[in-house]
Amino acid sequence: MLSTKFKFNYSVGGIANGIKTDTFTFFLLFFYSRVIGLDPLLASSAIALALLIDSFTDPIMGVISDRTNTKYGRRHPFMFFSFIPISIFYVLLFTPQSDWELTQNQLFWWMFLCATLTRVGMTLFDVPHRSFGAEISKDYDERTKLFSWRELFSWVAGISNAFLAYFIFFRSTPDYPLGQLNPEAYFSLALTGGFLMASAVLFSSLTTRHEIKNLSDWKGSIALSDIINELLVAITNKSFLLFFFGNLTLSISWGLLNNLSLFINTDFWGLKGSQISIFLFVYLVTAFIAFALTPRLVALLDKRKLVIFCVFGVAVACPFAFISFNLGLTPDKGSTGLVLFLCLPLFFISTLSIMGNMTRDSMIGDIADEVELQSGKRQEGVLYSAVSFVQKVNTAIGSITGGLVLSYLNYSTDNPTFEQTYSLFFVQGVVGPTLLIIPIFIFYFYGLDRNKHSEILIKIKQKSSN
Repeated sequence: MLSTKFKFNYSVGGIANGIKTDTFTFFLLFFYSRVIGLDPLLASSAIALALLIDSFTDPIMGVISDRTNTKYGRRHPFMFFSFIPISIFYVLLFTPQSDWELTQNQLFWWMFLCATLTRVGMTLFDVPHRSFGAEISKDYDERTKLFSWRELFSWVAGISNAFLAYFIFFRSTPDYPLGQLNPEAYFSLALTGGFLMASAVLFSSLTTRHEIKNLSDWKGSIALSDIINELLVAITNKSFLLFFFGNLTLSISWGLLNNLSLFINTDFWGLKGSQISIFLFVYLVTAFIAFALTPRLVALLDKRKLVIFCVFGVAVACPFAFISFNLGLTPDKGSTGLVLFLCLPLFFISTLSIMGNMTRDSMIGDIADEVELQSGKRQEGVLYSAVSFVQKVNTAIGSITGGLVLSYLNYSTDNPTFEQTYSLFFVQGVVGPTLLIIPIFIFYFYGLDRNKHSEILIKIKQKSSN
């Protein structure tokens, strides 16, 4: 059994991805298209190109991480180094100011390069870190607990980052009554986040290095043909394919829902930063509720059923605000009553989303055991590179799609019309939830349950003893 101290030290590493994900999901597209004035189509193109590069760097990092043998282990050398590109390029990403008079092309390249290098830096840490967590325990329920810890730290970090944004940096000023439109606030937010991410990466890497001795060494070939064959075993595994495409389709919908939130809260509902910050208390409470419930519900329902339940619940709760508005049930725009009204669906959406994330993070470790039985190799790095990639798809596809929608609507960066903001609300309240039908259908066919996983571990043990 893993000690509480180890779970804490390991899970601190999730802070880095939590801060980056929160900022990229809610603020990146908004900052460049609404605050700085980059054409939404160019902004979404920069995000798309960064994601394209990520689609190569994630599996490459997985392959390298699996096959590295040093006295510092297979994962930790990359984890130690990663804080440099993460912190530097994350801060640079939010450095441009509206009075710099940069051209559209210059802004595009700045956004593209800094977003890409921030993502690459996160790949250097996140893929080895997740792989390390999956390898340190093979117990079905212990993995759920460990990744519930990691997801809790990640969510609390993201929420804390948003707290800093809305309570500290996005305060209303005479020039910017809606503080989230102040371009200078984003640099301070990024500087703080960059420091916290670097600290979390270094702390988790240093405090977990003593467990390196409990991990296996890579004993396979590093010839290209053998690497390709072993990769094919991993990525053609039925459980992995269902998991990957289930997560991918889920992330497309979820990313779209999240990336439009700040636009809708600001331009449709007319909420100030201080009012939006009330939602953060809901996120914080639900993170701890999900942390308490997830291991218990996994023991009761198993992982596949819990994931399907969570996705279905989100799909049902997401249209609540849109339907209520069209029925005339929502309080006045810009009012505190409206904020409290919107907290009701948010409570269920957030709880179910976090529970689903915690459960899915632990599933890939189970798949790694199945792949080991088939190939004789531990390939957590390759498999978790897919998880890392899908999480980036979560933010990127949502931003890309959101940018395309903004461009199609010719969305005004100064004073958007009601028709424009209502159209965004329709996409978030109807289109996004409808897309969740697809991952529900895919996860229905996922068959790696508790009993099958126990049989796999028995066969692995028998195989190793022969």
